[in-house]
Amino acid sequence: MEVNVELLIGTKVSDVNGNKIGRIEELRYERDDTSCRIEAYLIGASALIDRLSAWTLLRPIGRALRTRKVLQVYEVPWQEMDLRDPKHPKLRIAKGDLRHAK
Repeated sequence: MEVNVELLIGTKVSDVNGNKIGRIEELRYERDDTSCRIEAYLIGASALIDRLSAWTLLRPIGRALRTRKVLQVYEVPWQEMDLRDPKHPKLRIAKGDLRHAK
């Protein structure tokens, strides 16, 4: 399936039960000579902080917020994301089965 991944950034995601999870903030991918394959989606507000963490000031803030569970980010393997409707992505699993990103 081909999807314009740039259109996924910022899209709201819900789980298999319809519960809101957050927004797609970042993609982890692997690239070779002929293609680019998504490995995982980072969903949640602190994923945005991770993306902006090139700014030295934001790294400790993001770490502190995640430690206190104020902000959470989930790492969702590509196979757990249903993109049949890319404007409304859904997880194939429940929120309780999600793994927090490191």
